[in-house]
Amino acid sequence: MIKKIVFFCLIYAASLAAQDLKYLEYDTDFIPPAEYKARRDSLMKEIGENAVAVFYSAPERVRNGDQDYPYHQNDNFYYLTGFPEPNAILFLIPSGTTVHDPSDSSKEMMTREILFVQPREPLRERWTGRRYGPEGAMALRGVTYALTNDKFKTAFMRILFSSHAKRLYVPPFSSDFGGEIKELMQPVQNIVDRSPAWHSTVEVRDPSPLVYSMRVVKSPEEIALIRKAAHISAVAHNQAMMSCEPEMHEYDLQALYLYVFHRMGAEDIPYPCIVGSAENSVILHYETDRREIHDGDLVLADCAAEYHNYASDVTRTYPVNGTFTEPQKQIYQIVLDAQTACIAMMKPGASWRNIQAKAEEVITDGLFKLGIIKEKSRKEMFRFFMHGVGHPVGLNVHDAGRDTLVAGMVMTAEPGIYIAEGSEGVDPKYFNIGVRLEDDILVTSSGHEILSNEAPREIKDVEALMKKKGIGNQPLQ
Repeated sequence: MIKKIVFFCLIYAASLAAQDLKYLEYDTDFIPPAEYKARRDSLMKEIGENAVAVFYSAPERVRNGDQDYPYHQNDNFYYLTGFPEPNAILFLIPSGTTVHDPSDSSKEMMTREILFVQPREPLRERWTGRRYGPEGAMALRGVTYALTNDKFKTAFMRILFSSHAKRLYVPPFSSDFGGEIKELMQPVQNIVDRSPAWHSTVEVRDPSPLVYSMRVVKSPEEIALIRKAAHISAVAHNQAMMSCEPEMHEYDLQALYLYVFHRMGAEDIPYPCIVGSAENSVILHYETDRREIHDGDLVLADCAAEYHNYASDVTRTYPVNGTFTEPQKQIYQIVLDAQTACIAMMKPGASWRNIQAKAEEVITDGLFKLGIIKEKSRKEMFRFFMHGVGHPVGLNVHDAGRDTLVAGMVMTAEPGIYIAEGSEGVDPKYFNIGVRLEDDILVTSSGHEILSNEAPREIKDVEALMKKKGIGNQPLQ
């Protein structure tokens, strides 16, 4: 009986090993491999022929026992490869190196890039899913040359010294760097650790700033993915506003956001959902999401989708019963005025510092008029608006950016006011009112475009939308 089981396992393994590569990728809107190739070529031109570069995938991280956290690729590694699997290493050799031709091992070819990936293991894939293997990496991700990752150590040492490289570019190893990828990267780690002591002729540099500078301006293909993520986020906010009602819990709304995200094809979220009501609306990164919400409460929902590894970041604030109270309206309008003023300034050549200053100016004036602050000073204003007005968005929700805006950047605009209970010198009618409005803004050649504009922000539009019924009100059977 055991012999029969082994025999059939071998038959299955052979069948799976020959599985058509089309089953690895079902989506058709990935960034094309040619764009990743162009990025690698651009980086190699930047570092020059006297250098080599090594980039490694994110480690797998244990959640508990034998369970890992859902895997998420390292941003820079993904930017250069579009490759989603762990335990992979990209080796860039601008001067080129000789390798065996994958289509005919008796011949040799020149390559400037090698992607080392996990080998195909059909029996293991039966449990954990299909792998690309070298063939899939070359066919689907457009890498010129790929090998299994067990060949990295030998190839790295041979190429590093035969290329006579004067510089080795490798990202720094973080304190939580571990697992199989750490073992694979040990030859590089050894050189990094010993280079200063040995007075090595190979200078070790961090390539991250070079890649970050490339990531500031998004390509049309990247913008399309961020636009998709922002659209999904806006639809989710609309459904949450329509579904929100007293005696729900914060987690009811959180679940609705997550449902819409996945229902519309988003694979992940770029940060934990923030759904804070009443006293929780004034906590900037509140993530517990357990409180029951009541008539008269305000809900601050900072929830967004991630699509094909590209983030969005959208926040809306709305009244649980569908109608803002007068104090809620007053605070909300100040935040909306600040956001509107900031967005109007977003165009090529604008300084982000000036946009931040505008948000602070509008909020300071508004709080002063309401008597919430007694003097127009940044110190007083900062009690209630204590964060930046926005940040770049891309492969990371807080992405690579710079102060002066240029066309192709995607930024958030997210002013807020947070008045905690017991705030000194504040009328109690404003206690536990937290308001933040956040949208994803594409800087265009002529100005800007609000990518998440489908979710309303004006008070009358929010209240009108909340008169409708969403998909989150049906009781579960």
